[in-house]
Amino acid sequence: MRQITKSTLLILFVFLLNTSLFAQENASDIKGFLEELQKNQQEMRQEMQEIKSLLSRLSLQNAPKAPTVPQPIDIKDIEFEIGENPVLGSDNAKIIMVEFTDYECTFCSRYVRETFPEIIKEYVDKGIIRYAVVDQPLPMHQKAEKAALAAHCAAEQGEFWEIHKLMMSRQDSLDDLSAYARSLKLNIPEFEDCLASEKYKERVRSNMTLARSLEITGVPGFIIGIVDSQNPGKVKGISSLRGAVPFSSFQKEIESAIAANR
Repeated sequence: MRQITKSTLLILFVFLLNTSLFAQENASDIKGFLEELQKNQQEMRQEMQEIKSLLSRLSLQNAPKAPTVPQPIDIKDIEFEIGENPVLGSDNAKIIMVEFTDYECTFCSRYVRETFPEIIKEYVDKGIIRYAVVDQPLPMHQKAEKAALAAHCAAEQGEFWEIHKLMMSRQDSLDDLSAYARSLKLNIPEFEDCLASEKYKERVRSNMTLARSLEITGVPGFIIGIVDSQNPGKVKGISSLRGAVPFSSFQKEIESAIAANR
């Protein structure tokens, strides 16, 4: 690309003025020289415009896309069974919140560390809602299914919720599941026998099937529903949420469900 600046043109012009050769040039030669300079400037402007246009297109192509907000699943009035999965809260609570989770999922970890304690404090401990956890280990997470088995083995010794929170807060130790059991002072031989036998594999796989049937393909996923008064393991859906959304989002859905089912 030819780049001729105003300064360069001025220097050339002065140089030519001070040479005997330029002094002998006729008027037509001077005119031709100036026309050539003007032509060069026009070409430069055109080339610069093309470069700007190209850079603009590249910028638009490479611009980061706005993050998509996961859309809720239409779960209203859909009935499903949570079976023998662990449940917290008062038996008198009509509303239940069901968490579908994966112990290797970083968003699940963030939810359990940041939002779960608020939900427990504001709604579960006050007897307003029940709370259940259903396994949904994703195929790409090789340690998640065995961690889910470990959670059910800990439940045999009354420590499901403790190991659930511990594994979510320390996901870097999932290679040594017995370390969590030792931290909670569980009976280690019983825990390890349970884990080695894969005693709860059928339950975990059943939970995964349930999650897929409800179209919960990503985690964490949440369903807020009504508990069947005749069968506490049966739930009728009201609304759903996806992702590690803030407490205020859960609060809005829970309060709406409570108000509609007084």
